[in-house]
Amino acid sequence: MNPRTCCPLPEFISDDLKQKCMEYNVAPNGELIVDNTRLHQPSPCFISCVFNKIGVYENQKVYIDKLKDYVQVKFKDDSEMQNLAIDSFTTCGSKISEFKDMKGDFPSLCAWTQAFLVVCVYNEMLKNCPATLWSNTQDCNDAREYFANCKHSKK
Repeated sequence: MNPRTCCPLPEFISDDLKQKCMEYNVAPNGELIVDNTRLHQPSPCFISCVFNKIGVYENQKVYIDKLKDYVQVKFKDDSEMQNLAIDSFTTCGSKISEFKDMKGDFPSLCAWTQAFLVVCVYNEMLKNCPATLWSNTQDCNDAREYFANCKHSKK
């Protein structure tokens, strides 16, 4: 089951940022990724580019003030999404030191910490999906419970 069908969260990365960072959306072997259908998430290099453009992450630290500036523009008419994004980044930002040890032996041209941060934020947003977006089906509720009980979600 694709969790995005249970909680169709709006895109966090603006079209403008996607365009500016597309050249950094590369696979571990350096091949340009034209679309993300092969991967569950954009590449670490792409995420690094986005975070650098926003100014939200530097030196292993999440800058919540810069994040607030971005989400206030990105989700300008949706204070619930603004708060959800900020709360999720705050929660996951406190786990950054844990992400450094999670990479394993995967080769990469760019740091994985920011990619792990994005996965963490997405999981937090999914777990705390607004009721107005949540598809209240048995499959979706089972998926939410699974994500809530995942080892990486509890840390």
